[in-house]
Amino acid sequence: MSAHPSPSAALDAAASGVATSSPSTHPLPAALAGERQLIPHAGNRIAVYLSARCLRPGAQACRPLVLVHSVNAAASAAEVRPLFDHYAARRPVLALELPGFGSSDRVDRPYGPALMSSAVLSALDYLRSLGFADAPDVLAVSLSCEFVARAALRQPQRFHSVCLVSPTGLAGGRDEAYDEGRSKKKPWLLAVLRFPLWSWLLFRALTSRPSLRWFLQRSWGSKRIDEALLDYDAETALQPGARHAPLAFLSGALFTRGVAQLYRRLRVPVWLAHGTRGEFADFDGVERLGPLAHWRRDRFDTGALPYFEALRDFGLLYDAFLTRVETKTARARQAVRA
Repeated sequence: MSAHPSPSAALDAAASGVATSSPSTHPLPAALAGERQLIPHAGNRIAVYLSARCLRPGAQACRPLVLVHSVNAAASAAEVRPLFDHYAARRPVLALELPGFGSSDRVDRPYGPALMSSAVLSALDYLRSLGFADAPDVLAVSLSCEFVARAALRQPQRFHSVCLVSPTGLAGGRDEAYDEGRSKKKPWLLAVLRFPLWSWLLFRALTSRPSLRWFLQRSWGSKRIDEALLDYDAETALQPGARHAPLAFLSGALFTRGVAQLYRRLRVPVWLAHGTRGEFADFDGVERLGPLAHWRRDRFDTGALPYFEALRDFGLLYDAFLTRVETKTARARQAVRA
């Protein structure tokens, strides 16, 4: 599935074929090789995956890493699998599945940026309940970057650093004004998408294997997509209630109007990482953010999910960024003690 397809492009892709499969009656397989747990959030449950190091005695002395997948018609924690596997052997890792996606509850409810950003904070609360006192490093992908930015602005002390992978809202063109957290929701479009006569059939068209492959190829910028991710996307899209959050996404309800201004206000260290291939490689809007001394930007000759195609290079650059942040943190602590 693409990192952040536009609603119109997603609807066009539906023409590539309608799957007639009924909702699955089987539990969704685990997206990651970690312990899957359900934690409370906003009256429902969200899923988190914990690496083995999260549960070992003494693990709380290490700074955790939090991973947040992108948002699309078949999103899940499977989208951060390479990163989870890469870091799980080295540090505590938690991967969050946002409300309405993956193994999280997929209830029919209003979905918006506030709900998603509070889910990020709930995941951080859960880490704290496990005894992790240090603020985590948080990595988000695509539209989830907006949710993490909102959460980090709301409670900056809870974030040690933020990594924005192919974030939405930074394309070139006119700088959109921020409107106190207002979303880009089109109520008429959401009503059309949710109309009972065709809601399920439309969603099945969007998540047929041909459509899923088409979206992934747009994201990768080539036909050499990750086939395991395609398989899991097809599986997760068959879960009961799978259409509710994606239809809100297609209506624009999960996008924050003028989010670039939120990125500009971030005061935690930020690493911006993105690819240069595919449909989601326009980040010319970064220049409008002005000088940001606490930001670092790196580009990869990949699609929108660079860690799938260049994990080694991605990991080296991310580790270098984190080392610099950790060094500054240690110096600040020493200065306070002095």
